[in-house]
Amino acid sequence: MAGRFVRVSKFRHVFGTPYKKEACYDNIRITKSPWESNMCAVNGKFLAVVLESQGGGAFLVVPLSKVGRFDLNIPKVAGHKNLVMDIAWNPFDDNEIASCSEDCTIKIWTIPDEGLNDTLVDCKRELVGHSRKCGHILWHPCATNILASNGFDNKIIIWNTASGDQLFTIDGFHEDTIYSMCWSYDGSVIATTCKDKKLRLFDVRAGELLGEGECHQGTKPARVIFCGSTNKLFTTGFSRQSERQYALWDPSDLTKPLTIENVDTSSGVQFPFYDEGTKMVYLAGKGDTVIRYFEIVDEAPYVFFLSMYQGNGPQRGVGIMPKKEMKFMECEVMRFFRLQVKGIVEPLSMTVPRKSDMFQDDIYPPCESGTPALTGEEWASGVTKPPRLLMFSAEGAKDIPVGQEPPYTSLSIGKKAGGSGGSKPAPKSAASSTAGSLNKQSSSSSNDGALDEARRTIKDLTAENDRLREENDRLQQKVQELEESASYRKF
Repeated sequence: MAGRFVRVSKFRHVFGTPYKKEACYDNIRITKSPWESNMCAVNGKFLAVVLESQGGGAFLVVPLSKVGRFDLNIPKVAGHKNLVMDIAWNPFDDNEIASCSEDCTIKIWTIPDEGLNDTLVDCKRELVGHSRKCGHILWHPCATNILASNGFDNKIIIWNTASGDQLFTIDGFHEDTIYSMCWSYDGSVIATTCKDKKLRLFDVRAGELLGEGECHQGTKPARVIFCGSTNKLFTTGFSRQSERQYALWDPSDLTKPLTIENVDTSSGVQFPFYDEGTKMVYLAGKGDTVIRYFEIVDEAPYVFFLSMYQGNGPQRGVGIMPKKEMKFMECEVMRFFRLQVKGIVEPLSMTVPRKSDMFQDDIYPPCESGTPALTGEEWASGVTKPPRLLMFSAEGAKDIPVGQEPPYTSLSIGKKAGGSGGSKPAPKSAASSTAGSLNKQSSSSSNDGALDEARRTIKDLTAENDRLREENDRLQQKVQELEESASYRKF
């Protein structure tokens, strides 16, 4: 141990606690589809799980409080003519869920507060636009009634779910199946991974490709997420030798990753989940029994392994609870819902260990509030705003007033953009002259915060250095005593 450096992090000892069996959801016919999506969606009211079904597509929706063993004939959502491929809750309406299917349609459903009393077959709205089966759907993080979808026709369509209109279409850029997509923090850009092994960035409102680069070179699916307000991209995939990998990217330069590392040689696709408050990324592999977690920092090597949770059984999919629903007085920083192969959905709480029972404000910075920052019409007209935020405290949580949000890193397109105000996308000629650039807003308050953080880090490192020096002295003394004892025995 002498001479080894141990990185200081408040999240080094984050641990996972699975719920007891009586608090799980049992006897669910979880889908066996090989398609790579989460197959699960969660919000503060409901749990939704894609089901194995014949003669059509269905998914289960139950209130979170309804735990235990379910009857196989429990009411479900069953309006699709073919298998359901993805589901997603509206982040601004806990009673509205979207689903997409192999029948090429997207359906919007309204769920009653008490849950389903009968099987639901009539949807609120049907969106028809893909010519082949629809693989993924994704709600906009800031604007109401905006939904992105991609299909096996290699197109991305942006919908207004209130009117059913197609607002924008990205077509002709992807040469093969789109494996995943993700909105940026303020919803101005979409990132995608594709079967042609390319990572791409799009301004969907301008219909322009902002940048592309060679992603993971393996033949199996790759996935991408934005790392919140940092605007960095995190991808998972496979090497040419079929080793699982992760990589971190600067969106202004997709020619090479900031860092890329091999994880192991397992075959399951890794699903990444980012926590804006802790700057942690969790990797949950399909078919794995473990969930690994890492911390993202601004300096090389950028990604630090923290630890892993070892579960009891392999997982078919994973859903996550929105951050605003965390048990913040118990230091919970993430809650997963693991779909196990034996038909159980197991909640898993990730916790930062703290001795005090008081509210720990250092691990709960502002998070997305679930209140829209702008309307779908405003966004479609070119306005860009960051998400509305929620501030935690010992008394509870409340929205941060408009105009008082902390500054954030804005991903701009061919021009300098402000951090928290509205902005319009650049003209086409300006956007095509660049692959995008990052412009950081700073203030005296943020500089003071950085200085305080640096001082705390130095203090922690000094204490760690003193401890290691004492440990080294103790071990050297022990070695000396053992050598003297051995020499005495010889005589």
